[in-house]
Amino acid sequence: MEERKRRNYNHNIYSIEGNAARKLQVVPDYQEAQRPVRRQETRRKSRKRQELNTGMDIVSMLILTFAIVVTVYICLEYLSVQSNISQMNKDIVKLESNLIKIKNENASALSEIETSLDLNYIYEVATEELGMVYPRDNQVISYESNLSDYVRQHGEIPEVEKPTLIDKILN
Repeated sequence: MEERKRRNYNHNIYSIEGNAARKLQVVPDYQEAQRPVRRQETRRKSRKRQELNTGMDIVSMLILTFAIVVTVYICLEYLSVQSNISQMNKDIVKLESNLIKIKNENASALSEIETSLDLNYIYEVATEELGMVYPRDNQVISYESNLSDYVRQHGEIPEVEKPTLIDKILN
């Protein structure tokens, strides 16, 4: 009977797959008892690491907080600049519309002035009341200017000698 128990005992310990015999239970029992101890040791080590890393976490948190504050400040400044730009654009539109309005008023005032001039009345007043006469042909000097609408005076205009009575008779 003992022989039979040995055969069953051996049968339970070994399993046969192919041509090699293996044991059913590879890890001995004593290792299972040590596992909880290792877990406790690893937990203690991880707690110590966390305690050591708390200083680094504070520094990281301060850096992150600083970065967030700077980012928020930059965003607020950007919004302020955008607001100023939009306000300036509105002011430009108002000024342009005001300029157009003033130009239209000037054009209407100029046309009113031009239509209000009576050239015949001016001629009558100048010739009858003020004694003015049209100039003679030799008194009018015409010139052509290629420059703009105004004339620059670089020096004094010399005075023309008045012809004497003898010069008038001879000519």
